[in-house]
Amino acid sequence: MLNLLDNPTFDNERNILNADLFVSNLKNTLKAFNFNPKVTYKVYRNITIYNIAWTDDKTYEDILSLKKEIALSLGIRVEELEINKIEDNKIEITVQNMKREPLTLKEILSEYKKDNKFKIALGKDEKDNIIYFDFDKEKSLLVTGVTGIGKTNFFNNVIMNILINYPSTKIIILDSQGINYNVYNNVCEVVNEEEKIVDRIKKLRKEFENRIKNEVKEKTVVLIDEIYEILNIDSSVKDDINYLLELGSMTNIYLIVSTDSVLEDNTYDLFKKENISKLSFYLTSRGEYNLFLNKVVNERLNNDGMYLNQDKKLTRISVPLIKDEEIERVVKNVEEKEERY
Repeated sequence: MLNLLDNPTFDNERNILNADLFVSNLKNTLKAFNFNPKVTYKVYRNITIYNIAWTDDKTYEDILSLKKEIALSLGIRVEELEINKIEDNKIEITVQNMKREPLTLKEILSEYKKDNKFKIALGKDEKDNIIYFDFDKEKSLLVTGVTGIGKTNFFNNVIMNILINYPSTKIIILDSQGINYNVYNNVCEVVNEEEKIVDRIKKLRKEFENRIKNEVKEKTVVLIDEIYEILNIDSSVKDDINYLLELGSMTNIYLIVSTDSVLEDNTYDLFKKENISKLSFYLTSRGEYNLFLNKVVNERLNNDGMYLNQDKKLTRISVPLIKDEEIERVVKNVEEKEERY
């Protein structure tokens, strides 16, 4: 079904040309202060990494004294410059590229290597490596970020991954907003009303128990969007979600749950877990970011500050932008296949 997706449009030539220019500037700047530098660099989709080494009697402190000049030669503000010491005479500088375009789903799935694992391609890290989510290993995923930052797009990414690569997997979408996922009505189970969502979660717990008794192994992925609204209707459902987060994968029931804040008591109790993978989009404060991720993120937070805490490893990632037209084409294709069978 890859032919149903939009083709990638990204061209990194401009970023490469910029890097060539900045390297020249950087060398000239350092030579002006009596450095004899060797500068190498690698241009990725969103960042360029510059490595600077020298063999003369200059020190790391001498480099630090030139932060203003180095920033100017790289076309950035001095506040944006972070110099990482690799060795006494070697440093690394990471700079955000000027030209940045969103990933496409086709770009990700064209590189996706399917094997015997139940995994989906979430996106790419800063060095353009595909980041996977392995349901059998990671089991469940908690997602947070302020309203309008991209959680719905992320859910679409997950759903499209499954529809394209794992068509026999059952998808249940619990959407208290009632507007975001109705396009999937004929290929997924979509529940909108809050009371019905509460009832469906409770039935899922009973289904888990029945699966244990009957050894049912059908793969089911349950996406719960904006869980805080459901908890406000019936806080007792928190116990059922906790139960499924911890044990659901034993019978191939996997949960992906989102919220726009982890500071409310009900959501904090769910999202403070340390043994479940977590994806955080931009949050309102660094403290909330770090609280959710169980890790300290020191960099300045922008709207693209998206991190995955997976298997105790923190990775900054980019998620593909899913277009409505792509969803409609894939859903129609799945519908037609189901009709034939």
